[in-house]
Parts: sequence; structure tokens; C-alpha cells
Amino acid sequence: MTKWLIGTGLSSAIGQALVTELGPTWRSLGLSRHLESSKFSDGWLRADLANPSDSWALELPKTLRERGIVHVSGVVHLAGVVFADQIEATTLDEWHRTLAVDLTAAFRLLQVLKPWLDHASSVVLVSSVDAWMQAREGPAAAYGAAKAGLIGLSRQLAAEWGPAGIRVNVVAPGALSTGMGPYPEVASGIADRTALRRLGAASEVARVMAFLLGEGSSYMTGAVLPVDGGLNLDY
Repeated sequence: MTKWLIGTGLSSAIGQALVTELGPTWRSLGLSRHLESSKFSDGWLRADLANPSDSWALELPKTLRERGIVHVSGVVHLAGVVFADQIEATTLDEWHRTLAVDLTAAFRLLQVLKPWLDHASSVVLVSSVDAWMQAREGPAAAYGAAKAGLIGLSRQLAAEWGPAGIRVNVVAPGALSTGMGPYPEVASGIADRTALRRLGAASEVARVMAFLLGEGSSYMTGAVLPVDGGLNLDY
């Protein structure tokens, strides 16, 4: 049976790896500001997640109905922006944009999709080890706050939606060699701080996400899984 995945950030390295990992039994609908048709074979919806007008959230139900989607098996929130700076140098606009894309968009996405979710649905939110670790190479209070917010949101919804059989979990990547990875000048230093002494690959995060979306994790909800090579063990 075909399963539908609705998500933000599906055009990213992790998102594309996830779609590949899930295989042909899944179809995906992506929400993206910058669209590349080759990355959205099953469709897309233009969405500026930082736009306070929230127009994408109003269009999404219509898009689902037009495509005949009556059930959503998986939801992922991968989209994110980061402004790495001291808090006194972070502008209010940067703060609002970070929270809008990294946190508020997840809230709105799940709020809108709730009628399409049931006991067979799984939600995966992508946080970061920055939610509980100070980023030595680039302080990012706004990013850390938003990513910590995703953990709080997921655990509240796991409890709220659990009786309906809807599972909500979090993946917390560390430093990766692709996508929003560290600057080259600090990458080796971060790699040396991990237990595995290397940066991660997008596919390694995607495999954990695919596990959480699948039946193999059917008794998991409210979990936060670091995928960071042991970076969170550093002190």
C-alpha cells in the first residue's frame, strides 16, 4: 500500500536521502520556498515558512484534497535556518525568522495535518544537539532555542496524540558533512570531539528517520534520538 509523506526540507541532502531510503512504497509531498522539480517527483507546494502571512498552511489542505490524499502516514519537519552569533549581535529579525522556520512551521504543519493523521501515522521532527549543547564554534542562541522548542513540542504531542496511536519522535543530528554542516575551518575540530572521530552523513540521519517512520519503531513515541557520532558525550 502506498504511503504518503508530507514534509518540509525534503529538497535538502537529508530530505533526499530520506525519500530514497523509504523507497517506492512511499510517495512524498514537499513544502519548499525554492523548488527544483527533479527533487519533488510526487509534487510540491510553494511555502515560505518564514512568511508571517502563513498562506502555505491555508493552501495545504486544498493541495491534499486535489491529490486525493485521504491519509498521511508520515510527517517530517526538516527545514531550518541558523544565525550563528552572540546573542547581543543577533537581530530581532534573525530571532523571529529562526523561530518561524525552525519551530513555528512545525507547529502549523502538524496543526493543519492533524485531520489526516491516525493510528498508522508517525511524525519525526529534526532538532539538533544544539538544543542542549553550547555551540563552541559559533554561539547560536536563537537556533538552540528553536531546536529545544521542537523537543518540547514533540513530547507534548506524543502524550496528547498517543491515545489516537499517532507517534511523535525527534532526531537530533550533530555535525554533518553535507547540508547545514560546519564551516570547513571548524569541521575537523568538531569531528575530533565526537566519539567516532568523524562528521556524519545525510544518509545516516535519514536511516534513523526512516526507522522512526516505519513499523519497526511502532512502540516508540516521545523519544529524542541523537545521531551525532557521540558528540553529545563531549564535556
